[in-house]
Amino acid sequence: MIALAISLLPVLVLLFYIYRKDNASPEPPLQVIKAFFYGMGSIFVSLMVISPVISLLGLDFRTSTSVWGQFAEALFGAALPEESAKLLMLWLFLRNNKYYDEYFDGIVYAAFVGMGFAAPENVMYVFDSEGDWLTVGISRAIFSIPGHFSFAIGMGYFYSLVHFGQKKGILSRLCVLLVPVLAHWIYDGLLFGQGVVSETLGLLFILAFLVFIVIMFRHTSKGIASLRQYDNPPPLPPLPGTTPPPPPPTT
Repeated sequence: MIALAISLLPVLVLLFYIYRKDNASPEPPLQVIKAFFYGMGSIFVSLMVISPVISLLGLDFRTSTSVWGQFAEALFGAALPEESAKLLMLWLFLRNNKYYDEYFDGIVYAAFVGMGFAAPENVMYVFDSEGDWLTVGISRAIFSIPGHFSFAIGMGYFYSLVHFGQKKGILSRLCVLLVPVLAHWIYDGLLFGQGVVSETLGLLFILAFLVFIVIMFRHTSKGIASLRQYDNPPPLPPLPGTTPPPPPPTT
């Protein structure tokens, strides 16, 4: 029971955080719960559709002992199939959704889809770790779950900019998938790669991983703040020579 709580608590905390950020016009609870289950469905899409296709194409690098092989596995075995599956389920959920009427909604729904993928995955990793479940649970709560959260924010950020016409063109549309894939690839590549190099080089990989995490989390915060401003722009300054209206009376 404690292991299950450690697996799910970071997911719930991040979902509560992003839902509370949507305080101006929060999404219906049933809608975000539905998005979460769509995210759980993306696991099956990834495992049963995209990953087998990648294996058939000869892009399975799990047994590679080279850094490049591990980075290739991070891309074709994790980042590309997982983020593609999440985007497919996000699109299926939002394509005729009448509640998707604000920029920030894209981030909210993408976060719930992303956490719908991350929650079962986290439970599996923690329970498969046997006697080391506490260490695995804590490390994944600090890095892996916030990582999936950041990938989702990047996807939702560009999804909304494209959907509402703020960004146009093929490159902007590609960014909806390429940004989370790239972030996921670098994240996993640095972790996978450090396991096949010398101890000294492995420490450099870990240092690079930590630096990347800080940069990614900063961009996540900026993306959240940016889309909130699209929905709630600051008031325009008064025109020259005019007097700004008085503040409303306080009670």
